[in-house]
This record gives sequence, C-alpha cells and structure tokens, in this order.
Amino acid sequence: MPFRQDTIEYFRLAGARTLLEPFRNGTLPGDPGEWRAALAPLIRGLANSAEEGGRNLYEIAAELRLAADLFAAAPSDPPPAVQHIPPADPADRTPAVLREIAAHVEEWNRLPESGATATTRELLLRFPRLSRILSLYFGQDGSAISDGMSDATAEEGIRMWISQVHPACPWELPGVAAECTEALALFHDEDALDRFFAQELGGGSGDADFVDFLPLLARLCIDHMKEFHPPVWQTDLRR
Repeated sequence: MPFRQDTIEYFRLAGARTLLEPFRNGTLPGDPGEWRAALAPLIRGLANSAEEGGRNLYEIAAELRLAADLFAAAPSDPPPAVQHIPPADPADRTPAVLREIAAHVEEWNRLPESGATATTRELLLRFPRLSRILSLYFGQDGSAISDGMSDATAEEGIRMWISQVHPACPWELPGVAAECTEALALFHDEDALDRFFAQELGGGSGDADFVDFLPLLARLCIDHMKEFHPPVWQTDLRR
C-alpha cells in the first residue's frame, strides 16, 4: 500500500511544515539571521501551543532532522514525505540548513532576543477551532448564514452548528468556548477582531459584531454542555 505509506510519511512532518510555512513558496535562506527572524514568531506560537497539548519544540526539531535525512538520502529526487518543505538555496545546503534550524528550535527560550512582532500565522495557532468555524459556518458563504439559514440570527446559526457537532461536543465545545475568551482578551475591540477573523481569515459573525458574537458562542457552548453532557469520567490515576 504505497499510497497509504506515503501519506503516513507526509504527515509525520506536519510540524516542520507549519514552522517553515513562511518559506513554503520559496527557498530557505542560507543566512541564519534571515531564517531566525522569519521563524521567531512561529517558534513562539508553537511553544505556546505545546502548553495546550500541541507538539513540543523537541518533536518539531526531530521532524526537521528527519526531513534533513530524507533530503540527504535522495538529493536529486526527494521523496513525497518532504513535499511542501522548502529546499535551501543552494539546494545542496538543504540538509545542513534544516539541521541548523532544528538546533535553534531546541535552544529557543520563549523570549527571543529579536522581540519578534506577532504575525497572522503565529496568532492563527491560538485559534484552530474558531478560525475554522467562523470561516466554514459564518463566513461569506458559510452554511450558517446562507441557503435556508439566510434569515437566521447569530444565535440560530450557532445552535445549528452545535447540532451538527453533537454528540461529539465534549471534544469540541469546551475548546471553542476557551478560544472565544482568548480572542476577546487578545484583540480587545471590534476593529481588531474584524481585521483578524474577517479580513485576514475570511471568517464572519453572522448578523452580530464579534464583541457580541464571541461571548454568545461561548455561552451557548457552555449551556449545551450543561444540558446534554454532564462531566463523567473514569479515574485512571494510581496514587
């Protein structure tokens, strides 16, 4: 099953691709100063995501080294696993540059000396659920504001989305509620929320402003959890 194996190998390097996204349509610069400055916001964003259960920086460094080994093993015909991982310029420097980046990622200390300004890519790592929901359900062609829902209120659109998530709500709704609160804490006002979620990501908030929509979305998520999903779990910790 070569296709399945290729797919598995490809996604083994997903963290490395996320980090190297600024160079996806070009090449990795040989000058460390250039790639350090470009990658600093994403390294910081990935470190923040790791605190919430995402890949840690050591895992991403390991992926970069694996990619370096794959490039080194077949420099003239890299395998499908390294697709969308940019080569260096010159190409024969690719394994070395990837290993240099891996070492830098491992040594990163959460407060890079460059004081890198946040970027859209970095901030997007904070809102994996919310950015998807606002785009697919409440964006310009979102299913919660189009077709049969064209006259629906924001609350009706949210309830429709929750009905589609149910019964997998315990793995989705609490995270969405948390991201709503984080967005309000991070962006402060309607102008900043609209610029990020609507203008840059193409998401929407139905017929409500984001400053009203996000608290409503969080509240309806919590209310649904209270009504249909009591906190039940099995204790599996040894004391």
